[in-house]
Amino acid sequence: MKDKKTTENLDIKDCFAQNLIQYRKHLNLTQAELAEKLNYSDKAVSKWERAESIPDIYTIKSIADFFGTKVDVLISEPKNERPKVNYNLGKKRTILCFAATAIVWLVAIVFYAFIHIIFPSIKMTWLSFIYAIPVSAIVLLVFTAVWGKSLGNLIIISILIWSTILTVYLTLLFSLPVPPVMLWEIFLIGIPAQGVVVFWYLYKKVK
Repeated sequence: MKDKKTTENLDIKDCFAQNLIQYRKHLNLTQAELAEKLNYSDKAVSKWERAESIPDIYTIKSIADFFGTKVDVLISEPKNERPKVNYNLGKKRTILCFAATAIVWLVAIVFYAFIHIIFPSIKMTWLSFIYAIPVSAIVLLVFTAVWGKSLGNLIIISILIWSTILTVYLTLLFSLPVPPVMLWEIFLIGIPAQGVVVFWYLYKKVK
């Protein structure tokens, strides 16, 4: 009797797992090295190769592009084909992140220039650049969350926490007629928030 995982009875999850292992080994890459090149976590790659989970179709398409193959090949029964690796995938994602962030800052610059020219009496237009920091962090977080980079998430969420607190602090400081003397204490909120983020990251690493 044939093993159901070595015949046509292979399901998509198993086929993807075997193809991923095969392609990775053809390139002499460890799971961590492949994860780095794909901008995903090694934990995600490990789960895929154990057939415990399978990425969404957009992620599979990205992986297929990296290996220079097609999606239907990745989810079909392995045929011992050698991948034609696309090393530009990581660079494309980096460029995409920079482009998205640049758009945020472009909007901030346009807003600052427009308000400064049309309403010169408004003195707080420079805050648009401060607001651009947490907005940029949110944009980057969307990409790193999709690509499974837990360390990237940790760094960006940390930036988001402290930059958000900074924007609130500066907005209150310069908008209130008489800012509270202890307004600086708002930064204390960031300490437990940062602790939760670090704990979450460590938990995800050892889980």
